[in-house]
Formats: sequence, C-alpha cells, structure tokens
Amino acid sequence: MYRLLGKDGNIRYIESQGNVVRDPEGKPEKVIVVGRDITDRIRTEEERTRLFSAVEQTHEAILITDAAGTIQYVNPAFERITGYAREEVVGQNPRILKSSVQTGEFYREMWATLLRGEVWSGQIVNKRKDGSKYREEMVISPVRDANGTISNYAAVKRDTTLESQMEDQLRQTQKMESLRELAGGSLTTSTTS
Repeated sequence: MYRLLGKDGNIRYIESQGNVVRDPEGKPEKVIVVGRDITDRIRTEEERTRLFSAVEQTHEAILITDAAGTIQYVNPAFERITGYAREEVVGQNPRILKSSVQTGEFYREMWATLLRGEVWSGQIVNKRKDGSKYREEMVISPVRDANGTISNYAAVKRDTTLESQMEDQLRQTQKMESLRELAGGSLTTSTTS
C-alpha cells in the first residue's frame, strides 16, 4: 500500500500487486502492476478506530446487547462502575444488575417502548457486583440492521449516585433549617405572648 497525491490535492491510498512476465527463456521481460484505490476502505477503518477509541475511553458506561437482550459488549466505564469484568457479563442478560428497586411494571413499560423501536430514557437503581446499589441515568436505543430490523440495543449509562446523595443531603439540610426557623418562630411567638 502506498499513498498518492491526487490532482485534487487529496491523498489517495493505493494497494498494488505486481507480476513479472518472463520470456520463453525465463528472463524477466516486463512487470505488470495492477493498482486499486482503497481510500474509502482506509477512511472507513480509520473512522471505526476513532469510534471504538471514543467508546472505550468515554466516562459513561456503554452496554450493547443483541435483539434478545444478551450482552455482547461493555466498555471499561461499565466495568469500573459495576465491578463486573467484561468477560463476566458478555453472554449474560442485563438482569444481573437488577436491584429489585424497580417494579415488574417498570420493566414491562421499558421493554414495550424498546420493542416498538423507540428510544427509552430514564433513571434506574441497579446493583453492582459487590451487591451495593447505585443510581444511573440511562438511554437505550434500538439499533437497526440494513433491512430496518432491530438487531441490537445500545445503552449509554451515567452513574448519578454521588449527585443523588448530594441532593438528598441538601434536602435534609433544608428540612432541618425549616424546622429550626419554625421552632425559632414558635419560641418568639410564645415569649412575646
């Protein structure tokens, strides 16, 4: 493979194969070289490499299943958040993360949305490998093949446990302050009476 600069100023990738043509005595007479422009293939491979690198390095967990819900791929962020190694979950159902916080109705509605070919998004509480629960925002998108049939589901998940804990602490602090103000107002009212 080699690169050529085209008339338009763009670089083209060329793959070539040559054959030596020999005369009746076996001496090389000429070389026939056939070149093929593989620029589109190289660019597609580069794009796939960039996409794969981005998915592997993103902070959000990414999980891809087949149409039946069997896990086919998870990225390193999924491993970090859940505690499960890729090898432990590929071939499994995402049910391994189920925390039992959500009801059966929750999952039926989620799957009804996905089976209609629609994107589902929401918050969910799941369970890590060590049994601890965590909260995450999730978007699950159906992935269609060339015929328009759903072939996979891709989930992008963001761990919001820390944010939820901070929000809970803020609400608790606000409740305590409201109670103090209420108690302080009651004391002021009773001392002035």
